[in-house]
Amino acid sequence: MAKYWEKEKPTMEAATSKNRLAWYAEAQNLQISLPDWVNKDGETCRGKTVTLDVAALAEDSDNARAILAAVLETLTKTNRQG
Repeated sequence: MAKYWEKEKPTMEAATSKNRLAWYAEAQNLQISLPDWVNKDGETCRGKTVTLDVAALAEDSDNARAILAAVLETLTKTNRQG
């Protein structure tokens, strides 16, 4: 069976100097990766990646929403200060 990242392309992507985000809307998965890196053969490789299964957050949705809201609030404050 094909993996979700083989079946669909990310709906949205964002990259910073320290993170790379990829949202797979159909699979409801958010990938968070370290930056890409170049191996000894000169090939670009994706950094270590974790996946947030957004659909699974429904199991404890109130707490999950609170955590995500806190993250977004912190990001908003950081953008205002920067």
